[in-house]
Amino acid sequence: MKYWLSIWNQRWQYLLIFLVSTVVAGITALSSQSQSLSETAHSASSFVDSIGVVVHLNRTNSAYGEYDSIIKPKLQELGIHHIRDGVALNDTVTQAKLSELATLGIKSTLVMDPRDQATASVAVDIVKAMPTSVEAVEGPNEWDVWENLTYKDQPFPAGVKIFQSELYGAIKGDPATAQIDVLSPTVALWANASQLGAVDCDYGAMHSYPGGEPPTAGLDWHWIPATQQICPGKSLIATESGWHNAVSNNSGQPGVSEAAAGKYFPRLWLEYFNRDIRRVYLNELIDKWKSSDKEGNFGLLRQDGSPKPAFEAIKNLVTLLQDPASAFSPGTLSYTMTGETTNVHHTLLQKQNGHFYLILWQEVPSFDLSTQQDISVPNQIVTIQLETAITAAKLYQPLQSVESTAQYTSPRSLVLNVNDAPAVLELVPA
Repeated sequence: MKYWLSIWNQRWQYLLIFLVSTVVAGITALSSQSQSLSETAHSASSFVDSIGVVVHLNRTNSAYGEYDSIIKPKLQELGIHHIRDGVALNDTVTQAKLSELATLGIKSTLVMDPRDQATASVAVDIVKAMPTSVEAVEGPNEWDVWENLTYKDQPFPAGVKIFQSELYGAIKGDPATAQIDVLSPTVALWANASQLGAVDCDYGAMHSYPGGEPPTAGLDWHWIPATQQICPGKSLIATESGWHNAVSNNSGQPGVSEAAAGKYFPRLWLEYFNRDIRRVYLNELIDKWKSSDKEGNFGLLRQDGSPKPAFEAIKNLVTLLQDPASAFSPGTLSYTMTGETTNVHHTLLQKQNGHFYLILWQEVPSFDLSTQQDISVPNQIVTIQLETAITAAKLYQPLQSVESTAQYTSPRSLVLNVNDAPAVLELVPA
C-alpha cells in the first residue's frame, strides 16, 4: 500500500533537514537568547478540529470487524470529529456504520479510486447514499507506485488526471453534492508530484510520513512544496501520516516504539497546525492484526483495543482543549521565554472563556533507529516571564494524564522543564 523503501533510502536527507533551522510561520524554534513575544492565539476549537484518524471499517476480517465493541466506542472516547475511509456503492453495511458515526458528530472523508468504482461519477451516488456523513472526497490513492493501474487505458499520471477531472466535475456539477470538498490525489513518493502536476481540487492531499524520523522530517522541504504542485494556491490536508510499531521489521519504513510514538503523534498534530495545514489524519485508529507486519501495526490502539500511549496522549489533549466551535477573536498573550530554548517549539491557543493554553515541546528525536532504542531526552529549563497579567495557571502532561501536575496563583514567572513530550500550560488572564 505504501512505498516505504525509497523513503528509507532518503533518511539521510531527512536527518539533514532536521538539523537545519527552517523558518516556518507559526513555529518558534528559539535560541538560548531571551525573546519577547506578543502573540495572538489561535482558537482551541480550530486546533481540535484539525485532527482526524484513518479507519478501514470495511475490513471486517481485521480488528475493524469489532465495530460495536471496540471501534465505535473508542472513536467516541478519542473525541475526534473526522475520519478517513473508503466505501463501495454496494457496501451498504459500511455505509450504515459511517452514517451512524455521523450522528455522533464524526464526519467522513472518502477516498474515490478507480480500483473501487467503474467511473468517477459513481462518487456522487456514494455521497448521496450517506447525505449527512460525507464532508469531503479524495482522489486516487498513491497510483505513482503501481505501474499496472490504469483508468480508461491510461496509467499514472494521465489516468489519475482524467479520473480527478471527472471526479471534480461530477461532485461540483450536482446540486446535491456541490458543497462537498474535493481533495487532490496523493502520491506515495513526493518526487512524483511533478509528474502529476496541477489537478482540479479544493485542497491538496499528501501522505507525509516521516519515515520513522521525528514529525517534521521531510515536511517543509519535500512534502509541502510537492503537494503545492498538485493543488497550487490551495490549503493542504495530510490524509495519512504516522509511525508503525513493528520495530523488528526494518525493511522499508522503520518502526518506532510505542513510547516514542506517544510523543511523536501529538507533536505531529501540533507541528502541522503551526504550518496552517488544515487537517492531519493519523494513520490509523487500530492495529489491523497482531503480527510483525508493518501495515498491521500503525494503530493508536493495539489489535485487542487496548490503548497505546499515543491514543492516551491524543485523547488527553482533545479533552483539555475542546471548546464550543463558535466564532470569536482570540486575544494576545505577552510574555518572554528565556533559558534552554534551543529546539523548543510552541503553539498558543485560547478558549472562548479567555483561558490561554501555551504548549511547549522539544522537536528532537525520541527514538534511535540504529539501535532501536528509546532516547532519554534531557529536560531543558525554560522560563516564561509573563507580561500579561495572569491570575492562575496549571501545568499538564497529556502523555501521562488529563489532571494537572502543578498549579500556580498569580504567577509572574514560571520555570518549566520541557522535554520531547508536549506540556500544556493553562493561563487564566486577569
